[in-house]
Amino acid sequence: MYLYSVDRTLTFTSEDMVLFKESPFASWMERLTIENPAHGVAPDSGSAVPGDSASRQDAVAAVLARNGRQVTLVDWDAPEALRRSDTLAAMRSGAEFIVNGQLAVGPLAASSQLLMRTRGYSELGNHLYIPCDTQGKTNQHDAFRLCFIADLLHSLQGVLPPKMVIFRAGGQALHLNTEDHIYHYRAVKQHFMAAQREFRKHRMPDPALSVHFGRWRDCANAVLRQRALQGDTHWQVQERQGEVAPLPESAPAAPRALLAEGSDAALQGLEFIGSGGVSVKRPQGRAARAGDRRRRPVPPAVLGGAAVPPQPEKTEPLAHPLDTPGFSVARRDEPLPRRAYAVSSAGRRCEPLEDRPGEQDTPRRFTPVPFSASLNTSESFDG
Repeated sequence: MYLYSVDRTLTFTSEDMVLFKESPFASWMERLTIENPAHGVAPDSGSAVPGDSASRQDAVAAVLARNGRQVTLVDWDAPEALRRSDTLAAMRSGAEFIVNGQLAVGPLAASSQLLMRTRGYSELGNHLYIPCDTQGKTNQHDAFRLCFIADLLHSLQGVLPPKMVIFRAGGQALHLNTEDHIYHYRAVKQHFMAAQREFRKHRMPDPALSVHFGRWRDCANAVLRQRALQGDTHWQVQERQGEVAPLPESAPAAPRALLAEGSDAALQGLEFIGSGGVSVKRPQGRAARAGDRRRRPVPPAVLGGAAVPPQPEKTEPLAHPLDTPGFSVARRDEPLPRRAYAVSSAGRRCEPLEDRPGEQDTPRRFTPVPFSASLNTSESFDG
């Protein structure tokens, strides 16, 4: 991360993305230091400013030249603007190998140790370039850094390099399929660029969410110490408001100038998440020891804050489906009155016939009625 010498724009390298995916806190501190060097927070004693892991590869260019290869060596000590233009010119001319190149697209830039030409169609012509790592050191971020360069090449030549090569010590070459690594890089890039767009000087990322603190370990420990003194609930309110509280005046190397003042409000203690602020008391004493599991009435506030209307009591269903106003349901232990019914001429309802008192309630039998398409019959139920 640095300011480009031509227009003083903030420029990001692969090292910045590597630092971001491991420590958003350290990445935020590095940008704050570039934009506001007088923020008053000193880095750890003996620490160095993060730099580019790439180094000049003049020896690689010499070896390739001795083997009769066509090599374009970009001057490592030249100004960055000149290195960018020389690298792009060598790519357009179709150089077989380009050593110590410099690629840049927008706010992203990287030093390319070795670009190797291969066959294929691109905006450069009948060729394209793939990135190579020639430092001979094995690092867990080697593939990620090569993906950064492959992404820049994709923008410059219009085609994503299909391969990436890592030359290990002893001349062993490790070929990587770009498709196997590029999607992880793109996901990290998306989060990284979003964090840079949303960067605010008063909104420090939570140090506890970083794997390490870079060269800002003392600052991170001071912030975490202050959180422990104020309590987690105080910090949870400030995180929800997008703010971080300032450290006390007595804190060593406290970043007071860069932290905004937070709210003094505290979260209310809730028994359950989503209870709407209603505290449900737990059974005490003998009920608690006995494991009282009786259901408690649900407070109206839990159901959205409005009182629930009383539900009508359930009544016993009528014993007769064709009940009339003059008909009453008898007790279950008494025989039901005897009634006969006849189907009306319309065929839509059953009309009661005269009661037959004195007869016991016996099962009724139905006289078979021939099927009629109109269902208009005048047959009656036979008792």
